[in-house]
Amino acid sequence: NAGLSAARNTGIGLAQGEYLAFLDADDSWEAAFLEETLSALTAQAKLAGVYTRALFTNAQGVRLPMEGGIALDAANTRRRLLRGGAAPVHGFVVRAQAVRDAGLFDTALTSVEDWDLWLRITEHGSMVGIPKRLARYRLVAGSMSTDVERMHRNRIAVLTKNFGAPEGSPATWPLEKCEAYAWAHQAAAIQYMSQGQAGPGWEKLAQAAAIWPEILIQPETAYELACWDQPRGYRGQADILDLERNEPLVLAGLARLLAGGHEELRRVRSSAFGQVYLAFAMLADQAGRWGLARGYLLRAILHDRHLLTDQGVARRLVKLMAGKRLTSVLR
Repeated sequence: NAGLSAARNTGIGLAQGEYLAFLDADDSWEAAFLEETLSALTAQAKLAGVYTRALFTNAQGVRLPMEGGIALDAANTRRRLLRGGAAPVHGFVVRAQAVRDAGLFDTALTSVEDWDLWLRITEHGSMVGIPKRLARYRLVAGSMSTDVERMHRNRIAVLTKNFGAPEGSPATWPLEKCEAYAWAHQAAAIQYMSQGQAGPGWEKLAQAAAIWPEILIQPETAYELACWDQPRGYRGQADILDLERNEPLVLAGLARLLAGGHEELRRVRSSAFGQVYLAFAMLADQAGRWGLARGYLLRAILHDRHLLTDQGVARRLVKLMAGKRLTSVLR
């Protein structure tokens, strides 16, 4: 009863194999998980580990619409880890020696201990993602991952250990440190909002923007804001998303955050609104509401004309302007 990290470290101490995987009682693997991960890991001798994408299920094991994780190459996996975990802990298979060399799990952490370990491993080793969804993550009400303050407190502890304490002006920090701390605050902001706590959510997002204003023009931030309080397991399911309700809530909150901000915040204002409107356009498009999507996309471009240089945005605009009937004929 010494916590997750101590339990896993005990298992590592007893393990005699070359590879390690971690499967908590709530979660499960698809049948091909070990076959696929070990095949990828043994094919590249220099890899420290591999990870897979994940499916979400409810407490009864029924699959939910949301999917998790992202499969990246070694260089981008390290950069993605600055933003948080790339996959749940049971989505990873790692070389036992790499874990021992990195110093095992930190028993002082009561959450995100796996993220901390992956950060330490990727300082000297590399990991890659497998695009298949081979891990199942069970969402259980009241689990540790739903405690926003606990999660945030541990994220900050991990970043303090890996990048130094959040002291002094962020203008003097290395960019990697700025991004890492901003993403940690953003994660807490989105988690608060998904639980219906808008006030603390906007406060955390303002803290993120004060450290690294570019957090407000990241597509992931805009997408999560557009989903607003949609719960985990269902986030991004466009057909049940109340876009007309979410739009004024998000725009008003963003306007308040940016009002009277310092010069760097004012610099990203147009792009931030452009990204939010683009996120609403994508979700409306996915819901089959092309008229609404068209309006959102035009407003996105009015705020940020640079979006037209993005081929994906340009193609979406042509499709939405053509309409469903003409698009069907052209296809």
